[in-house]
Amino acid sequence: MATVRELADTFHERWLATNPFAATNYGIPGFDDRVPDDSEAGEDTWRAELETTLAVARRLEQEGVGGPDAVTLGCLVESMEQELRELDARLVEHTVTAMPFSGPAVLLATAARTVLPDGEAAAAYLERLRRSGGWIDQLSARLQAGAAKGRLPVAPLVDQAVSWVEEVLGPAAPEALLGPTPPEGWAGAPAWLEARQQAAAEVVKPALARWREVLQELLPRSRPAAAAGLVHLPGGAADYAGRVRSSTTLAVGPEDIHRIGLDEIEVLEARALALGGEIGLGSLAEVHHALRESAGTRTAAEAIEAATAAIRRAEARAGEIFPAPLPPPCAVTPMPGVVGASGMAPHYTPPRLDGSRPGTFWFNMERPTAGTGWDLEGVAFHEGVPGHHLQLSRIQMLEDLPALQRQRSLPVFSEGWGLYAEQLAEEAGLYTDERSLLGAVAASLMRAGRLVVDTGLHALGWSRDEALSFFVAHVPLPEPFLANEIDRYVVVPGQALSYLMGKREVLRLRREAIQGLGPGFSLPSFHAAVLDSGSLPMPVLERKIRDWVKA
Repeated sequence: MATVRELADTFHERWLATNPFAATNYGIPGFDDRVPDDSEAGEDTWRAELETTLAVARRLEQEGVGGPDAVTLGCLVESMEQELRELDARLVEHTVTAMPFSGPAVLLATAARTVLPDGEAAAAYLERLRRSGGWIDQLSARLQAGAAKGRLPVAPLVDQAVSWVEEVLGPAAPEALLGPTPPEGWAGAPAWLEARQQAAAEVVKPALARWREVLQELLPRSRPAAAAGLVHLPGGAADYAGRVRSSTTLAVGPEDIHRIGLDEIEVLEARALALGGEIGLGSLAEVHHALRESAGTRTAAEAIEAATAAIRRAEARAGEIFPAPLPPPCAVTPMPGVVGASGMAPHYTPPRLDGSRPGTFWFNMERPTAGTGWDLEGVAFHEGVPGHHLQLSRIQMLEDLPALQRQRSLPVFSEGWGLYAEQLAEEAGLYTDERSLLGAVAASLMRAGRLVVDTGLHALGWSRDEALSFFVAHVPLPEPFLANEIDRYVVVPGQALSYLMGKREVLRLRREAIQGLGPGFSLPSFHAAVLDSGSLPMPVLERKIRDWVKA
């Protein structure tokens, strides 16, 4: 029988082949010429592989393993179970969006960030374009199959996607696909440029046009905004239960999560009132108004400069709360126009393993989003340092870890850490003033509101307007950004639960460690214990921290 490490490596290699866009974004070589297989036959093949490998992993669990192998086995089992739940949910049958979370927008966003260091990489990119037409046609076919089962997309999101793709189809070839440049001085560049133009114009563009035709045909039958959640689809309640389990890795139901969100909002609103009072804001309404107005007080250039300064300030202090190794500086860069135009919030991507792109905080220069007003520093700390950059770049430096733990990021771990990092920045005194602290509270209110809104949409049957109204009443961020967020929760059900649920687990384990170790507790050592095994499911992290305390 294979060892735990061998089994994990085999699964991870197959996962990368099944998710080649993710491999490209991580800079993992060998997959840049590929596109996903989203056909039903492709899914059946992947399911059979998962079930076979999971059975082997279960036998290893029964035999008993300890130490690092137990951590790896826990990650492996959770990853495979998540993949099976994803196949069961069949989101591809009804998900339509202009955001780069699903469908053709993922291809364009990946292309816009693609780096071609040599001729081999350029040839792989060209092959990906040539294969992309068939993949987009698979997406169209799956939408039609879903519609035949009564699993229809959400009309406002379809309308947005049609507008988006019509803009993409305007030029002779989609401009984002022409973004990657050939290696400097490469003799094959002239012929490659011509072939790239041809593939984009004659393969991808017609497939996008066919996808648009399917959307236009589905639009009159699509679900109204009042029925945007999974609960309104056949089998949707079971689909959402699986998404909740995958996003949190915890045995907790939507109703409990909904209640946790409401309780957190109550606590955070009291803190917002207290902080607001320190700067002359006498009511929650005044706090909300001031925070929303703050989003327009800086130009995009000023905002990205301030975000960079906050991250550099945190990097200078990182050694006080984290042990070595510390990663190189985080890059802060405007996100590609095709991504920014979709309303994407500022976000982070880890460094490419080939070294061609550093860990990067992508800033939206096209549209107003979170992270441009008083909440700017909180978002910068979340995405950069001590948040995702420190976490994900540091993991890649730990070369003895299995690739499954270094190269995959479970949302509940990574986003839970990012939200914990916002609080950690406050504990370290990194916020400049009460306004920045109030901005961080506003961001925390959004994460608490997500628990309410995501479960409201997908389990309780809220309409899109009800969800937005709740957000506007309780989250003091610009309404257009909040509307984009609601659409994101429709497109990626359950993912928004991972932030606060993950942070709560990290804080709970920190309290347990402090209680167990007393004066022997070290914050840098605790952070190493949390981070140094990679991205872990919460039950695996709990076992690891308890073993660390005992040791």
